[in-house]
This record gives sequence, C-alpha cells and structure tokens, in this order.
Amino acid sequence: MSNPVKVFFSYSHKDETLRDELATHLSTMKRQGVIEAWHDRAIIAGSNWADAIDDNLNIADIVLLLVSANFLASDYCYDKEMMRAMERHEHKEARVIPIILKPVDWNDTPFSKLQALPKNAKPVTTWANQDEAFLDIATGIRRVAEEIAKSKASGSSVVNTTPVTTSQGGITDRQRRRLEQERDSLQQQYDTVSNKLDRLRQAYSIETDVTTKFKLESQIKEAQAEQDKLDDQLEEIEQKLL
Repeated sequence: MSNPVKVFFSYSHKDETLRDELATHLSTMKRQGVIEAWHDRAIIAGSNWADAIDDNLNIADIVLLLVSANFLASDYCYDKEMMRAMERHEHKEARVIPIILKPVDWNDTPFSKLQALPKNAKPVTTWANQDEAFLDIATGIRRVAEEIAKSKASGSSVVNTTPVTTSQGGITDRQRRRLEQERDSLQQQYDTVSNKLDRLRQAYSIETDVTTKFKLESQIKEAQAEQDKLDDQLEEIEQKLL
C-alpha cells in the first residue's frame, strides 16, 4: 500500500514490554505497508518530546490505548493523550481502539463504550497463551486498518463513521445495551467454567486412580464443550456489537 494507515501507541512506560510484544505482532502489517506505527520511543534525541507526541497523535488514523492500571494512573496518558484521542474519535478524524493489557476497572472511562481488543475484552495477561491474545488484537487492527485504507482510496477523510455516543453496526442503543448485558452474563459463565476446567485438569494431572481419572476425563470433556459453546456465543455477540 502506498499510503499506510498511521497507528499511534498510547501507553504507560511501565507496560513497555507488552507494547513491544504487540508491535512485534504488527510487524507483518508494517512490512506489507498496511500500517505505519509510532510510539514515543521513536523520538529523536534533542527533539521536543511533547511536540513530537502531539504531532504524531494529531495525524494518527488509529490510536491504540494500551489499557492497564498504569495507563489509567498516568496523568499524561489519561488527561493528555487519551482525551485528545477521544476528541479526534468523536469528530471522526481517527479510530480509537482500547487494548486491554491487564485486569483493571475501566468502566465509566470515556472509552468504555468502544469495542475493545482482544476478544471479549479479556486482558492479555489473563490468556493462557498470550500470543493468541496478540494475534486476536492484530487481526482486529488489520480489519480496521483495511477499512480506513478503503476510505482513503475512495477519497473520504472519514475514518470513523460512527460517533462513540451513538449506535454502531446497524443496532439501536437499546439493542446495544441488551447485547452488552447478555455479553457480561455470558462472560461470567465463561469465567466460571474456565476456573472449573482448570481445577479439573489440575486434579487429573495428580490423580493416580484409574477409575477416578476416567471420571475426571469425562468431566473435562463436558466442561470443555460448555466452554466452547459459551465462546461461540460471546463471539456472535461481539460481531453484532462491531
């Protein structure tokens, strides 16, 4: 692509390791020219760092908010970068995507109504395989980047066709709230089943009695089937909320 989509990382330096991991998973898109990523570690020595951040934030097509307790506690990340990003999002100048790195209460934040990544807004650090979480994030970012690229190619300057405060995906605000409530309920069920599955697998790994292991194996299969069903239901809701 001759005109790559500009991606801006807004993050706390305490989460730099996770930011690097995400950047690595986006490297294929960078190599293909789909995106052009920027974060403050790219600032050249001697430059005015605040100006460099403002300049790149103001031209970004996509702003990634790498959400954690560190991010929410940072006055600069929250009050400066995030608030400016949301302003541009509401004016349809950029697309803001929350990336949930670690468990934290981000309800009632200005970006709490936006569709977050990874899937089901499950924090990256809680995934059994973090590479799967980053792959899910990269896939979501690619989808948005390609959508923005198409808008640019058609001559449209609008990269976010729906304001943060209105319904998305052709559904009403009431339908959205109902879907979000259903999603939250399913997520609680999913977490309960996941915890049960972990306990069963742990018990199976240390059990020596053949009969008991057979029973545990059957329970594991049932729990796994239930987890897969809930995962499919959550995925279906997330697609409706996009």
